[in-house]
Amino acid sequence: MTLNMEIVKEILKKVGFPEQNCTDTTAICVLALQDQTPRKGLILGHKSLSEGARITDILEFARNDLNKNYAENTRETIRKHSLKYLVDFGLVHVNKDDPTRPVNSGNTNYTLVDEFAELLTIYNDPNLFSSKMQGFVNVAAINRRNYLESLEKHKVQISVPFRTCDPLTLSPGDHNIIEKLIVDELFKEDNRKTHLVYLGDTKNKKRHIDPYLVEKIGISIDEHAKLPDVIGFDELNNDVLIFEAVASSGPVDFLRKKELEVLFAQCPFPLIMNTVFLKRRVFQKFSTNIAPDTSAYVIESKLKISYEAYDI
Repeated sequence: MTLNMEIVKEILKKVGFPEQNCTDTTAICVLALQDQTPRKGLILGHKSLSEGARITDILEFARNDLNKNYAENTRETIRKHSLKYLVDFGLVHVNKDDPTRPVNSGNTNYTLVDEFAELLTIYNDPNLFSSKMQGFVNVAAINRRNYLESLEKHKVQISVPFRTCDPLTLSPGDHNIIEKLIVDELFKEDNRKTHLVYLGDTKNKKRHIDPYLVEKIGISIDEHAKLPDVIGFDELNNDVLIFEAVASSGPVDFLRKKELEVLFAQCPFPLIMNTVFLKRRVFQKFSTNIAPDTSAYVIESKLKISYEAYDI
């Protein structure tokens, strides 16, 4: 059986790749990166796309090999909505030939991770594929699950970034574990320098407030305000990061997004709204209700899904 877009999308779903990003465009990227046909015009020293393909090379592959005529101005969309997720999910390397290469270099290129490339080649053998797939998926997932389970056994402690105060101690539970991982991990995503503005505890709504930053971003903290679970301020980009931690209910849906926009109406900075789930099964329950122009994270799988309009 020859690989095609539908088979690639099926394989991506089997390894747990976010369904939101299992698009034709993502499948085309995978097909291009596994292609070993000798070609001209690639990066110097590369003889086939499988040795390292630029986004321009992938577009040429789509046009010439699949008769999919994407315009050059779709490069950024392909990077953001397909390649970035393939890299984040551990299926694709970026600049494997030169990790020191700047990401904005014209020679930035992508290659399949060897184990994923092998999965593509053995798809025709169901037994072997199933065995290899479980090994490929489970190593990172098991380590992550063990870490999360260890957090559940103790009170949750959160170190406030860029502050010398004692760590915050929260009551045990999934909700507060999510808050810890928001501050410990998501605050640092994309090389941000994010300060903690506000964080609530399930048993103590106003667990942490930074009065200076509250005033700076123009919000009012009072007992009647329906605040998000975590608020951060990225001083490098002047963004306000808003996080709802969802253990059982309450994603940033259409209504909640409007409520947050009203709450932050006086904020002079861009708002970046996020819903964070601990477990994939909870995300699946609410995935169709999440508002556009927001993002969702699944902590258990270390996944990020952007809910925004596609322009391809």
